[in-house]
Amino acid sequence: MKKTVLAFAVAAAVAAPAAMADTTLYGRMNLSLDFVDNDEDSSHQLASNSSRLGVRGSEDLGMGLKGVYQIEAGLYSDRQTFDNSDLTARNTYLGLAGGFGELRLGKHDSAYKTATLPLNFFADTLGDMHHIAGQFDDAAGVDNFYNRDDNTIVYMSPNLDGMRFMANYTTDKDDDTPDAYANDRSAMSLAGTFEQGPMYLGVAYQQMNEYNAARDADATGWKVGGTYDLGGFTLAAMYENLDSDQDAFGDRDMFHLGGKYAMGQAYLMASYSMADENDMDETGADMYALGAGYNLSQRTNMYATYAQMSNDDAATYAFTGSGKGKSVAASAAGAEVSGFQVGVAHNF
Repeated sequence: MKKTVLAFAVAAAVAAPAAMADTTLYGRMNLSLDFVDNDEDSSHQLASNSSRLGVRGSEDLGMGLKGVYQIEAGLYSDRQTFDNSDLTARNTYLGLAGGFGELRLGKHDSAYKTATLPLNFFADTLGDMHHIAGQFDDAAGVDNFYNRDDNTIVYMSPNLDGMRFMANYTTDKDDDTPDAYANDRSAMSLAGTFEQGPMYLGVAYQQMNEYNAARDADATGWKVGGTYDLGGFTLAAMYENLDSDQDAFGDRDMFHLGGKYAMGQAYLMASYSMADENDMDETGADMYALGAGYNLSQRTNMYATYAQMSNDDAATYAFTGSGKGKSVAASAAGAEVSGFQVGVAHNF
């Protein structure tokens, strides 16, 4: 009886705010069984890949304005499947929306990251293009360009006949309270996208100050890419340049090609991502990915993915820095990292 009363009390507490405002509870569960090899050891692991639980809503303020908010938790862990889940791990903000667009304050994906998300057919899997895109060869634990930062102000324009613009500024990626280092690790990015018919295009620029662990280097990145739907077969392509004034990294180019073919409820995918050498020799890498999936319903799908990262002799790219749960690092410079996974995802 007590459990029944408690259940009704919780339901009433959740439902009451929803009745007073436009509030939605939503989420995504994405679990996979991965068989991975870092070129020295191998394992099989159960991973939560960008699983999330969120609440978002809005309130009409009059004069064509709305107050908007979102709190989005990340359900994941580096070691256990869900052990390190975090209530505000994902986009969490308060904002104002109207004819001018939308202004958000809080924790948010960067404009740089958002602009090319539609190109990433293998998002949150072993084949995620962000295992190379947005990254320097990361042996020194350098911050990458696939960012979701706290202390962030975001502006998003309205849809202007298919064109959209987005900008963000991060006061400090660590701590913006007054001290000798306040605002030293600031960041900003700008992006523009255009979508019309079967075509999507995105271009973005980002600057990160004191982005490395030693806090003695700045970096910039820019990229351009897009997709084109040929009637069931969608192509994606992207070019990216990252430039750092840290001697160990310097300038790095990256290319990505992808394809996805839909056959009713089933689909096939393939991609190739290549990081060129930076200012150091033998620091490039190639990543290949193959995948297939089946949409069991509009909300649930099953998928299988195989990916392989082939590093040059001095490179350490691996399955790290993306939405894929339980990262797999290279065992040593020049390692070949590979993996196969089967998974299921459900949106609600």
